[in-house]
Amino acid sequence: METNPPRSSTDVEGPSIHIAWKDEHSIQAEWSMTKEFEQEVEKKFAIPFAELPFVLRLFDVTDRKEIRNDGTDLYTDFDINHRSSEWILYGVTQGLEYCVDLGIRMVDGRFYSLSRSQMI
Repeated sequence: METNPPRSSTDVEGPSIHIAWKDEHSIQAEWSMTKEFEQEVEKKFAIPFAELPFVLRLFDVTDRKEIRNDGTDLYTDFDINHRSSEWILYGVTQGLEYCVDLGIRMVDGRFYSLSRSQMI
């Protein structure tokens, strides 16, 4: 399940994420998040920001060209450290197309996307 990024009446700008090929078998993801957005996320989930289970969700969009959230999307989750602002994603194949969501995956499996990268 995917939802929109948390927003308030102040409409704090959400995170940005960018991906690029590092080599033929890995992608580098880089993102940034404002302190204000971190506070909104913490408030929305009622969990300290440092304890939220952040994930990079790598989608293979080669044959679909879009994320449909219909249960048939091909993806792999990478657990990440909340202090990080970049991560290397291994297990990709050059010649295929990918995009990445920065999000939160709760213990019960629900996934909340905070931002989506471009496709490469």
